[in-house]
Amino acid sequence: MLKDYEIDKPILETDRLIIRVLNENDVADLKEWLGRDEIYTYWGRKASKGEKNPELMFIDPRPWVKRKPSLDLDWGIVLKETNKVVGMIAVFDIQNARMGDIAYRINPEYWSMGITTEALKEVLRFVFENTEIDRLNGRVDVRNAASNKVMEKCGFIKEGTVRQGKMVSVYCDYNIYGMLREDYMSMQGVNS
Repeated sequence: MLKDYEIDKPILETDRLIIRVLNENDVADLKEWLGRDEIYTYWGRKASKGEKNPELMFIDPRPWVKRKPSLDLDWGIVLKETNKVVGMIAVFDIQNARMGDIAYRINPEYWSMGITTEALKEVLRFVFENTEIDRLNGRVDVRNAASNKVMEKCGFIKEGTVRQGKMVSVYCDYNIYGMLREDYMSMQGVNS
């Protein structure tokens, strides 16, 4: 159940990667790439102050406010070989523990190495085998050929293209991708 992970987020592992919650010790790795402009070319906005200064991500600006635990799953992507944070992946905007959105970004030095595909496949496995989420959505700028390829390689179905729609804070053409639990189970050869 998703609620089981509200406080203690899981650590996922693949052959090359550890997918885990980020912490203050990751700031040096994040500083190397998180604020770089090329990451945000198709992200729908520019880098935020926190992304340009990742140490701010770990400082609570209002520590007196009691926050409810979040169902969102936000992870860093860590290369086992070097123990270096090279990316981020998240399942967010989870609605009724039934549907959520997926997003990812990778240090440009590690593009085209299959890291995003490997991380996304593991996140899909976790979500559809350990939570009640039935649907994941992805939105990808049509010009982002690499990310569109990742979505399709991982089994997402392109459900359409929004023409000149608002993606975060820019207007562009973007593809809508979806994956249902039954799509995932079918890819695994399991009858749902």
